Amino acid sequence: MSFLVSMSKPFFASYIEELIVQYARENVESGRWQKTGSLTRSRRDIERLLPRGIDTDNNHFFEMKVPEVNETVGMIWLSLENSSTTSTVFIYDLEIKAEHRRQGYAKLALKEIEDFAATQNIVNIGLHVFSHNNAAQNLYAEMGYETVSVNMVKKIGQTEG
Repeated sequence: MSFLVSMSKPFFASYIEELIVQYARENVESGRWQKTGSLTRSRRDIERLLPRGIDTDNNHFFEMKVPEVNETVGMIWLSLENSSTTSTVFIYDLEIKAEHRRQGYAKLALKEIEDFAATQNIVNIGLHVFSHNNAAQNLYAEMGYETVSVNMVKKIGQTEG
């Protein structure tokens, strides 16, 4: 039995609202964005990526459900991206609910994403990790993911105090 279950439209509606808040917070914490306007910017980014919401072509949304108790322990957003040279499943979001972390669910989800990618004839799985998220970086490295680029920022024109 699969651990990943297609997300329902009602669940998606609440999921995407929380994702907008979380994405804004992550960008502010990482130093990429200012706090002012971050929610608006986050919503705009998500709406650009998902113009038809859950029905946007080549995007797949899953709940991670523990079969024994039918409880949602996390959520996943995948995008299928094809170019003339390669095909990739991009993990836009893989979130384990706080109370279910460190129980192996992320590893299980990553293995099932690999299985999903294989059924779609995909050759790469990609993702983005914020630099301050050491736990995620360690998990992905352990699962065989490699760093392919690094974004860097230098803050200028700010005064102390």
